[in-house]
Amino acid sequence: MSYIRDFTSVTVNQNEYVVQINAGDSNFSVKENSQLFIEGYTIPVTIVESDSNARTLTLDKPWPHANVDGVSARVVPLGDPDTYLTAVEANRAAYEAFVEAAAGSGSVDEISWGIIIDPPTTATQWPTWVQVQGDINEVLPETAKRFPNFPEIGGKVSVDQLPDDIDTDNKRTQALSPPVRQNQSLTHILSDYPTLKKTEVLPEDSPNNEPQIRYDDVRGLVHVSLTDRWVTMPTVIGSRKFAIFPRGTFIRLNSAYSGGIKLRVYPMGAGGNGLPGNPTLANHQWHEYETTVTDLYKIGEFSSEYFEGIIDYVELDNSWATLDADRSYYRSLNGYFDVAFGTLKSPFRTFYQKADGYWYSEDITPQTPNYMGLSWTQDPNNYRNYSVDDASGSTDALKFFGDDYDEYSFEIILVVHAMNRHMAVTISNSAPNIVYEAEPYRFLTDAERIYFKRRNNGITGSMTVESIKIRIPVSEY
Repeated sequence: MSYIRDFTSVTVNQNEYVVQINAGDSNFSVKENSQLFIEGYTIPVTIVESDSNARTLTLDKPWPHANVDGVSARVVPLGDPDTYLTAVEANRAAYEAFVEAAAGSGSVDEISWGIIIDPPTTATQWPTWVQVQGDINEVLPETAKRFPNFPEIGGKVSVDQLPDDIDTDNKRTQALSPPVRQNQSLTHILSDYPTLKKTEVLPEDSPNNEPQIRYDDVRGLVHVSLTDRWVTMPTVIGSRKFAIFPRGTFIRLNSAYSGGIKLRVYPMGAGGNGLPGNPTLANHQWHEYETTVTDLYKIGEFSSEYFEGIIDYVELDNSWATLDADRSYYRSLNGYFDVAFGTLKSPFRTFYQKADGYWYSEDITPQTPNYMGLSWTQDPNNYRNYSVDDASGSTDALKFFGDDYDEYSFEIILVVHAMNRHMAVTISNSAPNIVYEAEPYRFLTDAERIYFKRRNNGITGSMTVESIKIRIPVSEY
């Protein structure tokens, strides 16, 4: 159920879909298709989504007017028009039924006010049998008024009334039994249960109406058969965006801020350096950090140090923001993304949460690797396919990313088609990130450079890099 809601302060910019609720008013359970009236504008706009966590309302069309900041607004819920029409039609049908019952076959105009204010007794209570049908004893047979004798209700059955299967000449009778249902055998019952099989490839064959479940423990996928095709079951339980700050990226405040500040961060290389006060924080762990600042202009740079990792949440004395929307400017912080060097680009990446307690980014496999040794070749028709011919040097390797990615943790799905010797996947050249033979692999790296190279002697083979995804744990805060 939804009610009229009043908001004391909202903000929306021209040509934007999202309306930000600034005050402490609740937008919980605001329904789709509700109408939003903003102070100063007589024509409402339609709401298609309400996020009570982010305190936002999403419009079906971008705001067509000038920027609005700090004005009041009201939400008026509207239901489904088909539901209203159905209710009106039901009310009309009920009224006509009442008219017909009260006036017999006469028209509406023939009903008098006296009939309405003084209806008959049978219209105000459940009528008795006598009021409807008269005396029941007049219609009941004699045997229904007492306990009858058997001959009165049994009688005799003539030969012509008997079924043909009854042999009356030999004084024998044959009982007509109901059909016998034969239960399925245990073997047949078990054959109807789906079989569970392990697979290393995406199924492309037809299941041919055979119940099957195939589990891919490399990619973590479950495939269920239908009559003539396969359905892959979703394994993702949530998704969101994270802002990953590479070295040199920060939020620049439009005016100096002094007061308390609280941040939720995930360092990925430089600890707490670059945060206010340059605190000592462990890498690859979630932290909530609080301090007091004076004349703070940047979040992500402090005393010429730069933060590397994820800044998830920022709270100031009178405002806060969760950095989960791909935007360059956050009004609640009065700050925008900027860089000290390099090219400014969006730091946001989409992540998907799985049941193992980790977030996995979208695939970030580069179309052009950062470095490729002389013995390595990339397929010009498919950037994911690589081959190697006798790569024997320690630097005759395949490197996908620049040095600033060395402290990231990754999930790598690698299908090795052929390999003559062991191949290292990371620069440490150690297990478990080793290719031993031709098969699909899932590698989990821990703050280590991805670096395909020989382990001992020269390697020759071919492979497909299906995906490379950033992997971070779910926050405990």
